[in-house]
Amino acid sequence: MATTMLHRHGFEPDRISPTCLRLRTCPFHPLAAKAPEMVCGVNHAFFAGLLDGLGATSVQAVLDPRAGECCVELRAHP
Repeated sequence: MATTMLHRHGFEPDRISPTCLRLRTCPFHPLAAKAPEMVCGVNHAFFAGLLDGLGATSVQAVLDPRAGECCVELRAHP
């Protein structure tokens, strides 16, 4: 269900391990190319807030910027 929602909003999620979901594309790429700190900060805050609102304490949003991809990964919280 979560991956379907992420696909719909242009993030292209990719499960790279059982405990990590990488967001391959950024739906705000044109703006992110000009202001990456702002866009990545907003994406990170959005996902952290979403997880908090869902009470998903076993998952965390982590900033992990990579060229040409979204800057956020969703990882299992240790």
